Amino acid sequence: MKKVLCPGEALIDLVSDDSHANLSKTEKFIKKAGGAPANSACAMSKFGVKSYFLGAVGSDPFGHYLIQEMKKYNIETDYVYKSNKPTTLAFVALSSDGERDFEFVRGSDQDIEIEDYNQFADFSCFHFASATAFLGGKLEVVYNQLLEYAVDNQKYITFDANYRDALFGDKKEMFIEKCQKFISKSNLVKLSEEEARLISGKNDLSEAGLFIKSLGCEHLVITLGKKGTLYFYQDKEYSILTQEVKMVDATGAGDAYIGSLIAQIINEEKIDHHKMMNFIKISSKVGAITTQKKGALSSIPKMEEVLNNNQI
Repeated sequence: MKKVLCPGEALIDLVSDDSHANLSKTEKFIKKAGGAPANSACAMSKFGVKSYFLGAVGSDPFGHYLIQEMKKYNIETDYVYKSNKPTTLAFVALSSDGERDFEFVRGSDQDIEIEDYNQFADFSCFHFASATAFLGGKLEVVYNQLLEYAVDNQKYITFDANYRDALFGDKKEMFIEKCQKFISKSNLVKLSEEEARLISGKNDLSEAGLFIKSLGCEHLVITLGKKGTLYFYQDKEYSILTQEVKMVDATGAGDAYIGSLIAQIINEEKIDHHKMMNFIKISSKVGAITTQKKGALSSIPKMEEVLNNNQI
């Protein structure tokens, strides 16, 4: 079974249990395990891939909870490190259409060091999806060194920008520059339409996609929510529609999408646009199903649930 490494943050999503779309008015929260790399690792595991989360959690009850939840969903925890800093938190309020208002309290996720990168020699894919790794500190050093290791050793490299305005609202230029570096070295890149416009500086999504593709990635998918996906391969653009669903919580949907897409790809010797479009259709269903419950890990479906769901 091929192995995928998912470096970055695992955190506690404290999701508003009120009807308010505004954190300043929220009084009740539900605790959920989250963090984009952990969410994606969960989707991979549910699609039959051996996924490993690499990152730090606190030596506190929240950190213990995250490790328990990862084990519950068969995410390998060999590279989960304990920090003396408190576990990172994300406060999330949901609007009536399932969109989110974020605030972060950053802690343990930045506190990680790796001495021997050759321990990852038998990994087939490195998935870079951290929302916090471009904020400096030890995590960013490890993140960049893992990228260079993956390039030097010809690993399959995937990248999901996971832009959060609450983290990078005043650091957009820095975020763009760092994303472009990772995009240029990636086999597969997944962006939201907001991220595609931000990173390319172009409002038209076709122009944005072609610009991002020109940076050097092999496959590019731009997710459009209920409007589907734009897929760019070689010099062509393809549109894949998806079924609209009533959204409860968008948290983790994009992570589930890309995690399930990677799981379908890595066992294939050769990928053409026909295969990719079929994979994208399945991953679109994964993302849609994930939005129908609160929280990320518990909401991500298994492959058989997706194939048996005739309503999406």
